[in-house]
Amino acid sequence: MSTLIDAAYLLLIGLVAGFLAATLLGERRRYGVIGYLVVGVIGAIGGNYVFGSLQLPNTGTEWRLIAGVVGAIVLILLLRLLRR
Repeated sequence: MSTLIDAAYLLLIGLVAGFLAATLLGERRRYGVIGYLVVGVIGAIGGNYVFGSLQLPNTGTEWRLIAGVVGAIVLILLLRLLRR
């Protein structure tokens, strides 16, 4: 049961992180809910991995969200480079 809760938590953090990252970068209209979710979840996984590797705080909802937003921003910037 906790695996299901962890997955739902990751999806929620990913959705919020993707939305915030796209809004901060002015790409809000480019992505839909699915786009926010994909970018946010990938960004949250990557961001939390990097935060953990650098021994930055990544426990607690607010730090996981910050790490997710940072990861999603990096992912969106990489996607911009690939589109050119």
